[in-house]
Amino acid sequence: MTIYYPLLLITTLIVSFASFFLKKSTSGGTIISIIKNKYLYIGVVLYLIATLFGIWLLKRMSYYIFVPMGSFTYIWTMFIAYIFLKEKIGKSKIIGVLLILAGVFCLVYP
Repeated sequence: MTIYYPLLLITTLIVSFASFFLKKSTSGGTIISIIKNKYLYIGVVLYLIATLFGIWLLKRMSYYIFVPMGSFTYIWTMFIAYIFLKEKIGKSKIIGVLLILAGVFCLVYP
């Protein structure tokens, strides 16, 4: 297993946290309160970091592996929402995660 796979997983985790912080920044509701919210800037910086890592990894990995592995973002997001936002994880979400894992596994290990 190449070192790029774990780095891509970390990158997808960063993207998920970036989305979480952007969601957290919208709690005030108005544009002004969002612009003043520190979580907006944390989310933007995390997206920037993830984008730079992604570009670096994209240069070194096969595209047909890079893009499907990006779907791990959905898995991380589900767990972040469960832990920090107290969202429920139902059967359909579990089935979705299993399908994502199966699909990535089939592409990475043909």
